[in-house]
Amino acid sequence: MSYLVKPLTPEMAETFTDYMGALDFSHASHWSACYCRFYHTNCSYEEWQRRTGDANCAEAISHIRAGKMKGYLAYDGDKCIGWCNANDAREYIRLANEIKPVMQDRTVGCVICFVVDPQYRRQGVAKLLLKHAIAGFRDLGYDAVLALPVETKDNPEKLYRGTINMYREQGFEEIERHGDLSVMRLSL
Repeated sequence: MSYLVKPLTPEMAETFTDYMGALDFSHASHWSACYCRFYHTNCSYEEWQRRTGDANCAEAISHIRAGKMKGYLAYDGDKCIGWCNANDAREYIRLANEIKPVMQDRTVGCVICFVVDPQYRRQGVAKLLLKHAIAGFRDLGYDAVLALPVETKDNPEKLYRGTINMYREQGFEEIERHGDLSVMRLSL
């Protein structure tokens, strides 16, 4: 099957929020209110838990329209079927302390989240989104791309960051390991 991938543009803000708002997050109900904002915030975990889906949705729309929240949407015809949060690593302020030593003085992109419609999982949608994210960073002159996949067999919902193998297939190398968390980098 052939899918189309488009970079997120300000005009697609509601396409993104409509897609995220319509998904079934029963496997991880607390994710239904995220709208992929978690890594873009630096509030405490307790404050994050109090944030509403409506607030995160509105913030996502505002940041997409302002060009601060970036990524890629996958389509099957006119139907949105997948999302990849891919942005300049500095935009993920929750991860600033962890990412800064890896970035040094380089321009680094980061791929942090994939959300694929359950009907389209295991069909290569995340891999396709990743390829487009890498190409986008390369076209923009980035020095490298970071990924932070979590290796788990017991909690497949934690694979929202992608799998170690899908990154290795694209040439990423593991540069650090922290338990089940792998810090991977692709030099461009």
